Amino acid sequence: MGTLEIKNSLVRSATDEGLSTEKGAPTQRLINTLVELAKGGAGLIIAGTAYISHEGRWGNTGTGMDKNCLIKPLSQLCKAVQKADGIIAAQLLHCGSTVNPAILPEKKSLLGPSAMIDPVIGHPVLELSRDHILKIVDDYAKAALRAKQAGFKAVQIHAAHGYLINQFLSTSRNWRKDQYGGSLKKRSLFLYQVYEAIRGAVGKEFPVFIKMSAYDGFPGGVMPQDAIQVASALDAMGIDAIEVSAGTPEGAKKGGWDHIIPAPFKEGSLLKYALQIKEKVNCPVISVEGWRDPLKIVQTLEKIDAVSMCRPFIREPDLANRWLGGDLSPALCISCNKCLDLTLKSGLGCIFHKRKKDGHS
Repeated sequence: MGTLEIKNSLVRSATDEGLSTEKGAPTQRLINTLVELAKGGAGLIIAGTAYISHEGRWGNTGTGMDKNCLIKPLSQLCKAVQKADGIIAAQLLHCGSTVNPAILPEKKSLLGPSAMIDPVIGHPVLELSRDHILKIVDDYAKAALRAKQAGFKAVQIHAAHGYLINQFLSTSRNWRKDQYGGSLKKRSLFLYQVYEAIRGAVGKEFPVFIKMSAYDGFPGGVMPQDAIQVASALDAMGIDAIEVSAGTPEGAKKGGWDHIIPAPFKEGSLLKYALQIKEKVNCPVISVEGWRDPLKIVQTLEKIDAVSMCRPFIREPDLANRWLGGDLSPALCISCNKCLDLTLKSGLGCIFHKRKKDGHS
């Protein structure tokens, strides 16, 4: 992945751990969680949703990448993960108008590409000015540089799942008449500016990835043909890896589907979108969602560069080592999604983890 070589093709996909302080500093519990993943053998750990600015926070227990004073505590996290033989990347996020309702009272207003009533949150959204957009672009660049200085080995731009960059790409959210709205090329401008600003801040040798939605789950959202064009453009610009996801809260509300799929689902349920993009780009492509069976993963790795998972690693942080050690029984995760409830209440966790006595968790 660019200059970064990972030890296997199993990637921990980012999720909001909800284990940082209200000022954005990682707690010891977050460090322990990521160290456990590192010891468990995942080839790459993408830590979850670090906000690039206070206005871009999704919740009040997310990790911050918005202030220089956070570089030192974040470096302690990185050193601990690397000591455990882990490779860690930071995911960078501005949530736009998609926020955790628990922090709505602190928001002076929700921000997005266009003024509207947010179709998921139900609150008014203010249209970002061009100057404000450029400030956010700069915030991304500064956050990426902080991540590099803290010791992360790569950064990932979160451009999926209904957050700000995804909102700019979607015609259901972006009604602008200026250079940021209209055609797909114009709706993509914000993303391209973010990538170029990050690349300018961290340099050509530092890996920059993206997580993007290939299908938002409803008419008016991002469609596969849109995602293919955007991915191809980013590949030509020098992006180092593309993680292909799909689904948004808006899609779920409109009768489509969210990005967090409950059981039962088809193994590798979004693989077809990753393969469509893989055909058009040269950089590595990662397929996320629904991977549970290592035998099917091995077959899939003949066609794709890596697979990423989150929920299975929540239940079994040592899942990669278990599979690599020869125990090829499927992941124990049953996709009950109760880990998400824990994240909102007390931080990321699994109601089953460390309760079984079979040696797997």
